[in-house]
Amino acid sequence: MEQQNQYIISLINKMSLEQKIGSLLTLGFCGTLVRPHIYDFIEKYHCGGLRLTPHARTFGNYVDPKSGKTIVSVASETGFKKGVKPPYTTAREYQQTLRELQQIAMQRPLGLPLHYSYDQEGGTSANYNFGGVNLFPKPMGIRATGDSKLAYQVAKAVARQGRSVGFSWIHSPVLDINSDPRNPEIYTRAYSDRVDEVIEYAIEACKGYKEGGLIACGKHFPGRGDSPVDAHFELPIIDVNKKTLLERELLPYKVLIELDLLPSIMIAHSIFPAIDPDHIATVSKKVLTGLLRDEMGYDGVITTDSMTMGAIATRYGVPRACAMALEVGADLVLMKAENQLVDDTFTTIREFVESGRISEADLNRKVYRVLNTKYKYDLFTQGSIVDEDPEAVIRDEKIVFLSKLVAKKSVLVAREQQNSLPIQKDEKALLIEQLNDTPNNAQWHPGVLFKHCIKYTRSLDYQETSYRFDEDDKETIRRRIKDYDTIIITNFYIRGRIVNGDFINELCKEYNDKKIIVISNTPYKLSVPDEAKNVIITFATTPDNIEVTAGVLFGEITPEGEWPIAYNLE
Repeated sequence: MEQQNQYIISLINKMSLEQKIGSLLTLGFCGTLVRPHIYDFIEKYHCGGLRLTPHARTFGNYVDPKSGKTIVSVASETGFKKGVKPPYTTAREYQQTLRELQQIAMQRPLGLPLHYSYDQEGGTSANYNFGGVNLFPKPMGIRATGDSKLAYQVAKAVARQGRSVGFSWIHSPVLDINSDPRNPEIYTRAYSDRVDEVIEYAIEACKGYKEGGLIACGKHFPGRGDSPVDAHFELPIIDVNKKTLLERELLPYKVLIELDLLPSIMIAHSIFPAIDPDHIATVSKKVLTGLLRDEMGYDGVITTDSMTMGAIATRYGVPRACAMALEVGADLVLMKAENQLVDDTFTTIREFVESGRISEADLNRKVYRVLNTKYKYDLFTQGSIVDEDPEAVIRDEKIVFLSKLVAKKSVLVAREQQNSLPIQKDEKALLIEQLNDTPNNAQWHPGVLFKHCIKYTRSLDYQETSYRFDEDDKETIRRRIKDYDTIIITNFYIRGRIVNGDFINELCKEYNDKKIIVISNTPYKLSVPDEAKNVIITFATTPDNIEVTAGVLFGEITPEGEWPIAYNLE
């Protein structure tokens, strides 16, 4: 790596060992209230950045959705009551919080700025979901529009909205090829199961992020699409040969690296036997240095995925895994926890450096990559806040129009076997809607589908349920649907949560004389019951896609989405 930025080189020459280690850490800031440990992250541990999760009050432990057992404990004993939402903030209020933390960071010796990283893939994968922000569908929903130029426009809109608040590093685009339709972790987070289409849409997204001033991060290298398990809870093994990896999983990275559109890449917590049968990719020198650096010629920032995820944490322990990742080639470690793990991680990395497992020269190269990337994106001169009112950005007519346009162009009807659409406005119908993750504001709240449906008819009845039906829900549903000819029922899938497909299958068989319309957010059996004869795919549970879905149900909106994958649901 040729180092040409003399300003960054001069900073590194002045940095202490502790400052260098800290600059390679992205630590977690959960919620909207700054508590004492966040100040410690910045001042005591010299962290390079914060991974922002404002929609949750504290980090939750990793709990296996199948067994219900805690796999990794990341929560601190704060005294906070479980299940309580964080204080609601407007975009402008959250911007001020980030400004204050950035000011503290830049008052540190040498004035090193924080990066603020986040997920904003689409749908419920949106760390910035408050204040009325315009939200877009998941990547597969963008592909369902059939227009890759919209991927560019969406990315640029996401960047403008995010940068105005303070976000600077986005963990997108997802470059996985979702070749296994059972995949519970990637599913619609991928653009497609076709390599060429993932490349086409990812190129446009990266251009949008770059022009919008967000540091993009392609993930999950070498590729997480060909797996039926979720790395948050267990270890995926991507057992395909090297030729397949080169022609499928690795091809998007190859193209984007050649186009200089990937300032950073995130590593998958998975084993790839064709490259290294013995180590998870995150801690594999053969993957990070041998494949990504040497074979593919990548010289940008390599970051880990969250090091508290079950696949990596249960095998190596979080602190040791963080140090091992840096040892084999990573530049940044993403470590989201609010407990002793932070101090243990910092101490373990220092031990690796002091023992020579991470050389001083290698440490300096890592620091250079991270700081130089921040320099290129003006974080040293602007911190992470652009001089723009985030609430004015949210109201920008072009962004508002784009959000509604993409929703209309992504929603599609996957099955209609009973001439069920449109629902007549005088039809006796019941809407069964799950409680879903929302900021619970006027824009996006539980019952948002019902809200939009009653614009078209006042005769629609409503039944709200838990996200996962409990026994009371099931009993109520069975009792109520007997009185209706048409039943609309949502069956949304969110990573790590078991949905209600089996029960809906039972209903479809038992009440086959009724028109049951299932509203799903994926085109997979993850959320589409086999027996469902009528299915609408939303690709998001966010406001605009749900509003379009209501219009489709009652014939007021014509859905324009096209089937985005080679996989056939039938």
